[in-house]
Amino acid sequence: MDKEHARQRIGKLKAEIRRLNRAYFTENRSLIPEEVRDSLKRELMQLETQYPDLITPDSPTQRVGAPLDGRLPKRKHLYPKESLQDAFSRADLDEWIVQMRRSLGKEHATFAFETELKIDGLNMSLVYKLQASRPTRPTGSSGRDGHSSGRASGKLQAKYDFDRAVTRGNGVEGEDVTHTVKTIESIPLVLHVPATYDHKALPKQMEIGGEVYLEKASLKRINWTLPKEEQFANPRNAAAGSVRQLDPQVAASRDLRMFCYALDNASADMLGIAMQKQLMDFLRDCGLPVEKGYRIFDSIDQVEALYRRIGKERDALPYDIDGLVIKVNDRRMQKDMGSTAKAPRYARALKFEAEQGTAEILDIELQVGRTGAITPVAHLSPVQLAGTTVTRATLHNEDEIQRLDIHIGDTVIVRKAGDIIPEVKEVLMNLRKKGSRAFHYPKSCPSCGTHLVRPEGEAVHRCPNPDCAGVRHERIAHFGSRSAMNIEGLGVETVDELIEAGLVSDSGDIFFLKEQDLLGLPLFKEKKAGNLLAAIDRARSAPLERFLFALGIRHVGRETADILARSVPWPKHGHQMMISPSEVGNTLRNLKEEELFNIDGIGEVVARSIKAWASDADNQTLLKKLEHGGGVCLLPHGTSVTQAFAGKTFVLTGMLPALGREEAKAMIKERGGKVSSSVSKKTDYLLLGAEPGSKWDEAKKLGVKIIEEAEFRKMCA
Repeated sequence: MDKEHARQRIGKLKAEIRRLNRAYFTENRSLIPEEVRDSLKRELMQLETQYPDLITPDSPTQRVGAPLDGRLPKRKHLYPKESLQDAFSRADLDEWIVQMRRSLGKEHATFAFETELKIDGLNMSLVYKLQASRPTRPTGSSGRDGHSSGRASGKLQAKYDFDRAVTRGNGVEGEDVTHTVKTIESIPLVLHVPATYDHKALPKQMEIGGEVYLEKASLKRINWTLPKEEQFANPRNAAAGSVRQLDPQVAASRDLRMFCYALDNASADMLGIAMQKQLMDFLRDCGLPVEKGYRIFDSIDQVEALYRRIGKERDALPYDIDGLVIKVNDRRMQKDMGSTAKAPRYARALKFEAEQGTAEILDIELQVGRTGAITPVAHLSPVQLAGTTVTRATLHNEDEIQRLDIHIGDTVIVRKAGDIIPEVKEVLMNLRKKGSRAFHYPKSCPSCGTHLVRPEGEAVHRCPNPDCAGVRHERIAHFGSRSAMNIEGLGVETVDELIEAGLVSDSGDIFFLKEQDLLGLPLFKEKKAGNLLAAIDRARSAPLERFLFALGIRHVGRETADILARSVPWPKHGHQMMISPSEVGNTLRNLKEEELFNIDGIGEVVARSIKAWASDADNQTLLKKLEHGGGVCLLPHGTSVTQAFAGKTFVLTGMLPALGREEAKAMIKERGGKVSSSVSKKTDYLLLGAEPGSKWDEAKKLGVKIIEEAEFRKMCA
């Protein structure tokens, strides 16, 4: 992007981020997910880094918080408030360490790190003032009113009175919300500094930072009492809205909580606090609420391991967190490093991987599918989602493009959750460029030029040409894919090369390939050719359900193929258990549509599609080719392995590094088991992978047996 375009983009980004910040920080409304707002902030920071002379003092990257709305009185902070710079990956953390070493002038400096859970709440400052009276000799520690509770008997302590509570605001001044924060039960109205600190050196007042939050269960109770249009979208908005109530009784009824984690530098110095962990201990010992999960680590590897573990467990916490806060433990180092315009150099907020982000639509192309379906696909500027770099996203169909009013050049919200294909969720209209172009859906197939048709009642355009090169390519690639015939090495590029060389024109030709055919192609050397031919040989004997899916019959996905393999009355051959491709075709052709429709899980549309495919002469010819020339024979469902899982129900959660989820599902079904999408009392096993979701917690609650991949593989042996 040249400088003039960067200037225009920066202007639009600043205006949009200010609008979103005002809604989020001032009006307690989330117009878009916070991870999307983070994505816009990252883009702005990258452009300002590239063109530093375009940075202005009013940029959101140079300011803390948001403007105040004027309903509540303003109060200045004792010291300017800072915000944390975000990190999203190990690379970001490594760069942070390099920057800290550079700021210290020590190339090989080592650090100890203090970590805290990053609570998703409302940033708050509490000011406590030292009592004018002489320190007393109490018989124990005190509660909210200063009465003793039986701790530290007979030791000198100093008392501090709660004076005020102020929101972060714009970093210099915030809103005085003392009247509502005083209702939070966990915040003491009198602090007792432990006698281990020299009371003669105590500061006259202390400013303590923290986060006011609301537990998830409390949000449900609040929303239950509110009309739908007034309900809060998340606990953070509810906490912020409750704190800003003019009536303290409303706040008192909402079970607000607070965690404290900061103390002004002047007070910490007077108290002789040398380490960040020591600071957290001090807050805890004074009776302030502190999240107990703070830790000390000697390496960033240990911090990253904690981050991964917390990411798995976060859903089980009673409150929302959006990452991990990492601080250098040594406060002298903190001072030596100092701060940028708005953020301390010694700390980072390591955010959890986003499932939504923003990207620019660079172009839109039409993708031809194996059934002739034409799918519009957006080419995107790179965006990190769920741990991967996303550069393409589906737009589904023409109706979806029109509904979202998508233009080439638009900034859009892209969503990716787990294994779901990335999709464009929303256009950010305020960031639309002047030169953006509306996308007009073509009338002809991008592969063969045939006029596209849109069957009545369907949203998808299709190429009706059975000889379309694009359709042929996708059918062959699908046939060899992992979930189908599982021919390793037969990827998209290989299929392209085989078709261009005239070696393959349909799926049956795959089984006629010879070593001399492959060695003459640019992509192939002897080892690769040998590996592909070995994979093709293995595929000559395949489970029936995989073969049915590989055929690419419209509406027949993996689940439907499995149902057909189990439920259709396939030919019996006594001790010879194999079924030929021709017998598959004949059986499907001879079945009546009503017989298919009566199979549980097969609907009328699917039954009609199966019959149409089986009645097509070209498809029957392909099946004979696979049998007589290719030597393909098929294992009936459940006959290739012992039915060890008969009557058992499995649920899968998380990523299985060796097997993969789809292969694990296939192994369960091949052994007579069932796979369910949700955990219940009827679930026999939860197969646990890396980074599991809420199903893990549900299984533990219900006492379901939890197994990992290694144990599962032993059960399958």
